[in-house]
Amino acid sequence: MESLCGSAALGQNVNKVIDMQRSGATIAFDFFRNKLLTEASNLRNHGSGNAATEVKYLPDNNHEMVQKLFKFIEDGDLWRWTIPNSKAFSSGLKDLDIEFNVNANGKLFDQLLELDPEQVIARGQVTLSQKQKLIDDCLEKSYEIELGCGKFGNCLAVNADAISKLRSELGNQLANKSRNLNLRGIGAVVYNVPELNNDQMLKISLRSLEQEDTTSISQEYGGGGHRNASSFLLSVTEFERWKVGAEPSNTKTA
Repeated sequence: MESLCGSAALGQNVNKVIDMQRSGATIAFDFFRNKLLTEASNLRNHGSGNAATEVKYLPDNNHEMVQKLFKFIEDGDLWRWTIPNSKAFSSGLKDLDIEFNVNANGKLFDQLLELDPEQVIARGQVTLSQKQKLIDDCLEKSYEIELGCGKFGNCLAVNADAISKLRSELGNQLANKSRNLNLRGIGAVVYNVPELNNDQMLKISLRSLEQEDTTSISQEYGGGGHRNASSFLLSVTEFERWKVGAEPSNTKTA
């Protein structure tokens, strides 16, 4: 946030939009939509009859559907889940395993335009219960840790190598379980990152509830993120020092 507030390093072609009540997805969508509409208006004012086709950002029949997709994405990004079937949509979208790096997937935008929210929801509804079963099994094996050897209080952690892709939902439910046990409302999802080629380093992905701030913990260890979701790398040896007791506890939420 501090770096964004300093305009000198960003250059003249960077527009800063900071809105903690919105997702980056909808902010970007609205920004570029308005930019293209302005360009279309300027072209029309200068007598270009092809203005509409030259700068059209979406086919006419895709506009409503794409807006709906973005609303679903924002609802999940902000962890609101206020739109009916929002969790099923999020689950279905993950199941599609789309490559979102346009440099690696030149057909990305065509794939996104072809998405039908109802079909994505239907797919997600099938797998939601399966994923919840995996999360429940993992939650039963949660154990208590001292964050930073006690510097940041205590919370629950789980080992999640097998389901690290579910870390956001798992971490949120773990944070809730942690708070119910009178620990901090933070969940630490712990897993190896194969891309590091180092099995002595762990990724610690923190998720928290409401006003619980995870960033001070992650920044202490060279990581980052935002209040309710951040992460960092930690050595296996150091993490072992954080564990409370020799064996993981199988405490369950009351």
